[in-house]
Amino acid sequence: MWKIFLILLNLVVGYGFAVPIKHIEDSCTYPNGTDVKIHTYNCDGSWPLMVKDSQVYDSNGNVMYPIDPRKAMILDLISVNNGIVYTDNKVNVAIYSFGKNWITGNCEWSKLYTGTLLANIDGCEFAHNCPLQTGDLDFKLPLDLSPFAAIVNTLASNKPYQLEVRMFDFNEGSKHEEIACVVAQIRFSEGN
Repeated sequence: MWKIFLILLNLVVGYGFAVPIKHIEDSCTYPNGTDVKIHTYNCDGSWPLMVKDSQVYDSNGNVMYPIDPRKAMILDLISVNNGIVYTDNKVNVAIYSFGKNWITGNCEWSKLYTGTLLANIDGCEFAHNCPLQTGDLDFKLPLDLSPFAAIVNTLASNKPYQLEVRMFDFNEGSKHEEIACVVAQIRFSEGN
């Protein structure tokens, strides 16, 4: 019985529904100033690729915040590559929403289940930024999130979300080790 339930849940989620794991709607305030600006940081640890700063712009070069994921945007990513030149990489993205835990009543980040829709994304093809050279990097990455519309359409506007982006080395001969882990805490515009 449980196997059938899990298969059905996987099918439902696989067709575009992001399911909150453990929070309820509430009045939690925006954490880390995400009500007025993007909050970006590297995960714990030292990675070959580290992000120093980020900003999102609309197609006219104006700061886009809150972010409207349905519109064309440019992600300006100031970073440094202390590793090797990366000619191939894969990216996994996890999405979290900020809300009140229905058991404890505390405001916290809760992971949204997206199945495999945000796993093994070809980083070079999606961001058009390969090879990733060594040293200081300033990427201006045009982003089109339409391939992920099934997920974006389920997210509520005017609410804090956290994107955890993990990048893996897929250079020929690599062991596919993790080379970057970045978290961006954001707010989507009310147009969503």
